[in-house]
Amino acid sequence: MNAYSVSALVIAVIATVGMVIHSTLPRTGKIRAGFFCFYTNLSNLLIILFEFTLFTAAALKARSVYRAVSGSTVAMSMTACIWVTHLIYHFVLLPAARRGGVKLGDTADELVGNVFVHYVTPLLVLLQWLLWADKSGLTVLSALAWLIIPLLYFIFAMLRAKTGRPIGNTSLLYPYPFLDLPTLGIREFCKRVAAMVFFFFVLGLVLVAAGSLLA
Repeated sequence: MNAYSVSALVIAVIATVGMVIHSTLPRTGKIRAGFFCFYTNLSNLLIILFEFTLFTAAALKARSVYRAVSGSTVAMSMTACIWVTHLIYHFVLLPAARRGGVKLGDTADELVGNVFVHYVTPLLVLLQWLLWADKSGLTVLSALAWLIIPLLYFIFAMLRAKTGRPIGNTSLLYPYPFLDLPTLGIREFCKRVAAMVFFFFVLGLVLVAAGSLLA
């Protein structure tokens, strides 16, 4: 066992606790309806699976699995994946909610859950990547490869909206305003999606550059 795999267990446990709280399961006895329609929760779930797999592979000495999940492009992609959750929430969604008079959380568990999934887990994963992850061999192709994750979420969100079923107990068909094609219109929708893709790619390039310096 090394520091990287031990940190994976710590992050997996903390992220799991945060997700359980955020789901309102302890308070209501059930996971909030529509919980897994949002990128925030799916990205946190992906991190939990990644970290548990990393730790388990190291503990069981499954070298091929460990090499696969600890590879530089995979590690960078996981970091970018969860860091997008933090950046969009903190700089886009939270300011918009505050302008609309919406609170961070109406109950203690909602407040704590929000802090965990949007701040604590992303920060821990970033620190883990900076300190212990393999950062060798990262290239522009690595920055392109990580775009597969938001692309898959985009496809999921758009196909789910086509069912016509609102998300959970809300009236929303689309999880985020910048994906609401009928409201935005095709031109504005394409502009916003293109801007998001560019932002995701630039984030990947920043991590590739940081990785090259730290490798």
